[in-house]
Amino acid sequence: MSTGTIIFIIVMGWALIIHGGLTYLIVKKKEYSLISGFLNRPKEEQEYLIQNGYMEALGNIFKITFYLFAATFIAGLLPIPYGFEIGLAIFLLALLGGLIWMQKYEVPHKRKKMYWITGGIMAVTIALVGGLTIAGWVDNEVTVNQENFKISGMYGVEWTIEDITSVELLEELPEVIMKSNGFAASGQLKGRFQLEEPYGSGLLFVNGKNKPYLYVTTKKDYLILNRKNSEDTKNIYESLLKVWENNK
Repeated sequence: MSTGTIIFIIVMGWALIIHGGLTYLIVKKKEYSLISGFLNRPKEEQEYLIQNGYMEALGNIFKITFYLFAATFIAGLLPIPYGFEIGLAIFLLALLGGLIWMQKYEVPHKRKKMYWITGGIMAVTIALVGGLTIAGWVDNEVTVNQENFKISGMYGVEWTIEDITSVELLEELPEVIMKSNGFAASGQLKGRFQLEEPYGSGLLFVNGKNKPYLYVTTKKDYLILNRKNSEDTKNIYESLLKVWENNK
């Protein structure tokens, strides 16, 4: 089992335990004090929400999303194409959609306002996640000239040719330990990741397991890049190598 898988199990498992614990306490133990803002409401509103089914609806949302989250966790461990991503999307839609649906049990004079708030949160979340996902799947543009090596787009970087210390092709991608700050979905790795030793922290612009991989280093950093078409990766490598060697 890889280190990345172990970290995934620990992080997702801990999140699942927290979600399950909250679900149990709210649904079974009626610990409504755990619900944000509930204790700050007037007693009349608290009683209305309980009697009108608001708390029961919230409990159902917790139960449904717990099962969806557990299924997503399992899908992330199995070799199911896009299983984790699809599961996570369904989980978010169920959670946000459920929060909108349950507003029909809200106190009448707050109902319309809460519909707008939860609906707005859902719209912004979907737009943000969708935008980041699309940006994550778009290949970064690579530019090589006599002075600079530039990767534009999300998590892009620009290095002067003089700063580059090595240019190589790797036949295998080093083991990815964890994501530090980046995008990762179904073989798409973009941003800063922690790799096995001796690599450490560096930038990845990886599109699946398409060999070879361009490996470029400076004194302080490195990046690994590939393209869907291996010839495209080799062409970038040859262009950069030629310019770099001419500037030695």
